[in-house]
Amino acid sequence: PQPRPLDAAGAALALPVPRVDPDDPQAGFLASLHAATPAELLAALRAAPADSPEVRLRALRAQLELGRGAADPQPDAPDAGERWDVGGPPDGAGDWRTVWHRGLVALATGDREGAALAFDAVYDAFPGEPAPKLALGISAELLGQLDNAAEYYRLVWATDRGYVSAAFGLARVRLAAGDRTGAVAALESVPEASIHYTAARIAAVRARLRQRSPREPLLADLTAAAQQVQALADFGLDDRRRELLATEVLGSALDWVLSGGHGDGPPAGTPGDGGSGGTAGPPTAHQRPALLGSPLDERGLRFGLERSYRLLARLAQRGEERIELVERANRFRPRTWV
Repeated sequence: PQPRPLDAAGAALALPVPRVDPDDPQAGFLASLHAATPAELLAALRAAPADSPEVRLRALRAQLELGRGAADPQPDAPDAGERWDVGGPPDGAGDWRTVWHRGLVALATGDREGAALAFDAVYDAFPGEPAPKLALGISAELLGQLDNAAEYYRLVWATDRGYVSAAFGLARVRLAAGDRTGAVAALESVPEASIHYTAARIAAVRARLRQRSPREPLLADLTAAAQQVQALADFGLDDRRRELLATEVLGSALDWVLSGGHGDGPPAGTPGDGGSGGTAGPPTAHQRPALLGSPLDERGLRFGLERSYRLLARLAQRGEERIELVERANRFRPRTWV
């Protein structure tokens, strides 16, 4: 599977939401709204006692959400809904909020340059705030300015570990720039206390292995990915996602074995590597680690894949999906006499 490209409209709606100006005449009315969907919110706003800048901004955001066809933030936008308070507008009531929302509209409608200009203006007014830096990181990423995007994301993540989307963004641009090690490091820096820890570790496993040639030296990444999948299982990852990850790891390992990719040597510290980190020649079957309980050879990996696909089949909700998974299990099963 290919990494999913950044969804500009989803990213716009996932950015921190400015707090309502408490001096706005309709601030109290807005605080009382509890609409479940953008359409319901727009209807409620049309019934506001009077118009105000904050009512118009709330309506604009609801229109963006309605136009996207989703009331909820995307699962890859972990900071959605966070409130942003910079201590008041710089040039009159609502001024910076208007510029911020202009940037959101530009992002959602594909005007990447316009978004960058709007967010840069807010950044100039509040250079110490993480939210404008995060928005500029998204704009730079969409413009293909990977170095700038990485720096904005890095600054946000280094300043405030609450902005987990900065770590995901940093990983995306590092991966796009060919820095796979840096991408994995960014994802694995998400702390265990974060509610996005599991998502970050799953992404780290995939960052290690996706779009890799089986002829690359993959042993170290295969081993680390397998260990991470096991750790996630111990951390409480559900069976379905665990087995899906397991099939990615075992499938990459099988491709590696079938390609003849045996020049890695065992990971540093294993018997026979001479302490050189894997330069002492091909590992023997005895020296190679097992991956998720499967021996690191064709037969063992095929049995491991068969086992994972059969478990996924048992967990499947739909009959056609169950049949497809059983067929996959049968295709991977090695030939035996029984």
